Amino acid sequence: MPSNSSDGRVRLGPYQRAAVGVLLLPLALIAAQSVSPSGTSQSQTQSQTSAAPNQPGQPLPNQPPDQAQPPVQPIATPPKPLIMIDPAHGGSDSGAILNPTILEKDVTLALARRLRLDLGARGFVAELVRDSDQNLSSDDRAAKANAFHPALYVCLHATSESGGVGVYTAMLAENGETNGPFVDWNTAQFSFLPASRSAQQDIAAIIQKSGMPARSLATRLRPLANLTNPAVAVELAPRKADVSQLLAMDFQENISAALANGIAQFLSESKANPGASQ
Repeated sequence: MPSNSSDGRVRLGPYQRAAVGVLLLPLALIAAQSVSPSGTSQSQTQSQTSAAPNQPGQPLPNQPPDQAQPPVQPIATPPKPLIMIDPAHGGSDSGAILNPTILEKDVTLALARRLRLDLGARGFVAELVRDSDQNLSSDDRAAKANAFHPALYVCLHATSESGGVGVYTAMLAENGETNGPFVDWNTAQFSFLPASRSAQQDIAAIIQKSGMPARSLATRLRPLANLTNPAVAVELAPRKADVSQLLAMDFQENISAALANGIAQFLSESKANPGASQ
């Protein structure tokens, strides 16, 4: 039995102290499990925490900031080849009077406008030296064409004589090459003759494949000799004696398509062999 001491405190006997010890032991074990083991330092706890896998969307430790990516530069596309189409004559210069109602200047302008469309449909740029009924001298035509530096100059003519389409290049003297920085106006075409003849052959071949006869010739026709780029002249001719055929829609469609295909063939070869056009 417990007894009271002189100072008022309760003294437990040996049996009472043993009973209290038995009750306190489970409580001590529970408290020990809820406390981190002794000897575990704060740095170890932090190390265990940092070893945990990162959550999605969180940056990795010591990861450098995102590098600024340079802007994507667009791919430069080469300029499209330019073809200068020159409808011969115009204005007071009617050219050949093919019949009482058909003038050469009207036939060439109608074909030039159609050829411009056909070349545009094939991915080329085509410009007309004249797009109206206006007077232009041979020097004016050459100066305009030379200023644009086209990949090819095509002059259009027409005749009432049957016999096939004529494809012409300039006729120059063998010694027409110019030495020095200045080019002789009358032989300016000299260094471009090889490319002009290549265009002549391609155009004539495609015209023949389309079912129309074609001839390749050289001529002193101006302004071919004055041009500083590949240049040909094409002269339309009716298949028979019917001159009205030259303005017929089906005839112009066929010859325009053949010309456009021949020009495209020449330009594709020039692109594959750039030195051939010089």
